[in-house]
Amino acid sequence: MESAEVQVRGTAEDVCSALDKWCEDIFSRLVCRNGISNIALFVWVDDDLRLAASQTQDVFNFYPAFKPCEEYSGYYIDWESLANKHRHQFSFISELPFNGGWQQDDQLWEHAVIPLYKREERLGYLLVESVTQTRERAFSPVDFTWLLENADTHLKCKILAHRLNQQNVYRRKSELDLALDNHTLASQLTYLKNLHEISLRFTKATTIHSLCRIAVELGRDKLQVDRMGIFLCDMESHKMWGTWGTDPQGNVVDRSEFCQEMPKTLFMEEAFTKKNELIVKENVPLYFGKEQVGIGWNIMMAMWNGDECIGWLAGDNLLYGTPLDEPKKEALKLLAASVCQKIVKVRETEASNVRFDELISVNSKRESELKALKHKLFAKKRNERWMNLCDADTGLPNEQALQMALPGLFKQARKEKQRVAAISIDIDCFDGYRKFYGESAATNLVKKVADVLERQAGTLLPGILSYQSSGTFSLLLLHDDDLMLREVAENMVHAVYHLNIPNKNSSGYQRVTLSLGMTLTSISLFTQKLKIMKQAEKLKTTAVKLGQNRVCLD
Repeated sequence: MESAEVQVRGTAEDVCSALDKWCEDIFSRLVCRNGISNIALFVWVDDDLRLAASQTQDVFNFYPAFKPCEEYSGYYIDWESLANKHRHQFSFISELPFNGGWQQDDQLWEHAVIPLYKREERLGYLLVESVTQTRERAFSPVDFTWLLENADTHLKCKILAHRLNQQNVYRRKSELDLALDNHTLASQLTYLKNLHEISLRFTKATTIHSLCRIAVELGRDKLQVDRMGIFLCDMESHKMWGTWGTDPQGNVVDRSEFCQEMPKTLFMEEAFTKKNELIVKENVPLYFGKEQVGIGWNIMMAMWNGDECIGWLAGDNLLYGTPLDEPKKEALKLLAASVCQKIVKVRETEASNVRFDELISVNSKRESELKALKHKLFAKKRNERWMNLCDADTGLPNEQALQMALPGLFKQARKEKQRVAAISIDIDCFDGYRKFYGESAATNLVKKVADVLERQAGTLLPGILSYQSSGTFSLLLLHDDDLMLREVAENMVHAVYHLNIPNKNSSGYQRVTLSLGMTLTSISLFTQKLKIMKQAEKLKTTAVKLGQNRVCLD
């Protein structure tokens, strides 16, 4: 009786473990009979499609706990929809396998998604892929009749037996859950400590190049990832370039010479679409550059700075084939986030340094220009003081400057046979303004009025403006047109009036106004230079007596 129970138990265990043997046998027969390169089995478990087994280039993997379908290709694929879409043609052609990373020249792939049933009950889907040189489909439903019959006969029982065996295993392992949790927590704690050490080392990095080297070296050593690499990208130019990575032997190498256009694959699109998610591919080709160097799991984590993708971190298990557990996934996500944050800070620091250097250069240039201008101004003021040609307070030409310029102006008038307009101008109630508002305000007022007078005289009327004293100006203009000169004189008075500068000492207007007298004189050899302004000054006095803010003409 006891031997019978042992025999029954042994038979049950053989049946329970038969699903992986069945998958391995079926995959092997597909390779031999149909020349298949890549195979994946997806089974329905409680209305959820899961990855049960896969084979890539003769490398077989069985997943006892079943994995999410996305971990076969690295992105979500609706296998049911794909099978229905190609039901009539059975197979279809594309440039890449579902788990491929790089397109090979003159190489195409034929795919077929085969539904598996137990009578009318759906069991799952089998993906088969094979290399082809042409776009003519070679797969035929007849070639897979034996597979459908085998699945109809055995697959459902083997799935149920496997799940029952898994339940038994789970029950037997219940007493080990606490120890497993403790192990997981210890593993997570170790990874966190190592990540903290890596982050501290990041503070020594002053460039992105050195930062990526530290991340790859310590990520490989502290997080037990066989190979790692960090790539940067520019989404606008669609370019990617390497930084540091590991070669097929696990040595850290400089990959900064690697630069090309970003590959247009669904795996890349999925990684860029899902922010802050680790994209995992199981049992896929692994590459060094564009050269395939093995089979294993591959992970990718895009690094985002807001809405800008600055690159990604990649890793695999080429050397030792270690499995990828959840604590390691979380550690890699945190590492990618830390690298991204540090790259952003380094870029901001580099940009700030460039801007600072530019500002230093501009400031140095401006200081040199200012020094030169100060030197010229000092020389000019020194000469003017030496010659006593400018007013000490306002810096405007004084009466001596006018007298020195008179011979040249008279010579020009005789040569061009033009007359000289002599204009005498007073700022009304200026002495009262200076007493009431102060010397500084009076000086500023004189400068403002001088600007108005020069602006109204314009560039078409050559002449000389000088400041005599106590709000009095003398102006000589070279012109023959009486009407234009009258208009210029009146515009000067009106412009100052409309400045609306308050002057409480002006009883009539309560603002700053001008009184102006003008005469027009023909210049000859006998014209007396000292008397040319006398008549204009008399007319100005008349304008003041008539009520200020007016023009008196000869």
